[in-house]
Amino acid sequence: MISRTLQSLRFLREHRWTTAHLSEYIDRELEEPQSERVAEHVRLCPECHRMLATLRRTVSGLRALRDHPPGAPGVADGVLGRIREEG
Repeated sequence: MISRTLQSLRFLREHRWTTAHLSEYIDRELEEPQSERVAEHVRLCPECHRMLATLRRTVSGLRALRDHPPGAPGVADGVLGRIREEG
């Protein structure tokens, strides 16, 4: 019983730590041991796996917006256009 409780507490601690460091993980700002810590938790936690995937899609979409050539519609126009396309 105590072992299971300790495992649950450790998982929750890792969960909180991981969610606080997902952006740094994506930006490759973590040292190797910290990066491995995030990767391990993400492998075990479906919620963190989904959050990481969503964050990656969001960052990718935002990076794509800055790649518009000069004279292209503004960011707001591009966002609205993509929302309409996906909607």
